[in-house]
Amino acid sequence: MEFKDRLKKLRKEQSLTQKELGEKVNLAESTISHYENGIRMPDSSKLEEFANLFNVSVDFILCRTNNRTESIPNDPTDAELEDFLRKSNVKFDGAPLDEEDKEDILGFLKMVWKRKKK
Repeated sequence: MEFKDRLKKLRKEQSLTQKELGEKVNLAESTISHYENGIRMPDSSKLEEFANLFNVSVDFILCRTNNRTESIPNDPTDAELEDFLRKSNVKFDGAPLDEEDKEDILGFLKMVWKRKKK
């Protein structure tokens, strides 16, 4: 499924015509038609407006997920992963990692991150 199909499906679920949907989001009927025919894509502010109107996430409208309300989480940054490892009580084979273990893991991760960035 693509955005154009998802938008049309959401519109029809609400029993709205293209004209009625356009009126709700301050767009011409022809613009809604262009979206539903894959001729144009809305900008991010209109995507948010559609999401709010249909009570779904932008990720759902863009077909990045089939869950209507949850957005796809962003991958954690290197700093977030490092912070998590330092502050958490990570265990390996049932035993908590000590600070030296955590530093070894961070060293390995930093080496891999550096290699991937090349």
